[in-house]
Amino acid sequence: MNREVVMSTLFNLLTAAPMVFNFTADTATGDVTLGNVSDTSGLLVGMPVNGPGITEHTHLATITPTVTLTLPATTDATAQPMLQGFQTASRRLRQPSEDVDMPALYLLDIAEQHFPRQSNEPGRIIIECELWVFSDVGEDPDAVPAGELNTLLDALERAIDPPITSPLGRRQNLGLHGVQYARIEGEVQKDPGHNGRMAGAIVPIKIMVGQNVDNY
Repeated sequence: MNREVVMSTLFNLLTAAPMVFNFTADTATGDVTLGNVSDTSGLLVGMPVNGPGITEHTHLATITPTVTLTLPATTDATAQPMLQGFQTASRRLRQPSEDVDMPALYLLDIAEQHFPRQSNEPGRIIIECELWVFSDVGEDPDAVPAGELNTLLDALERAIDPPITSPLGRRQNLGLHGVQYARIEGEVQKDPGHNGRMAGAIVPIKIMVGQNVDNY
């Protein structure tokens, strides 16, 4: 088993669309509509969007027939780079009280389970991970901290669960030889935002891997 190959592949999956999605678009002052969006394939309604001329704590309101925002743009600009989803993504945990761009996600490799085996059988190991997710909705008294968090969790499920039309069905093997599955499994712990603006969740992810198999 190649543990670091498995973990880095999982991290790459969790930092792709819709969790992290880069695109460009035109903005107009006072307008919620984005023009000439370069790519809509990874966009997800409700996800936070950041970029030049985009007000902090703005989210995607619609994708079709046009891409619109929950708050109007503040500048006229063409082909501005924008980011949907997590502004901070790392495998090294930082506390949300630090100066971290939000929302943020951290993938932590926390434990392993080794199953007993017969001498002529391949071993099985479950790698246990946690995905720590933080979101900050700002000072608006009408904003619900858990609302953005729930949208981020929706994006996580979409990222890690293959479509039913995939060759393996809903089983995610990370595209790696020797990985039997990678999935959300267990209790998701949630802080809905008791401090008034920040919410968080700890999502358990388990990966079953063959012990004596190269993961490539």
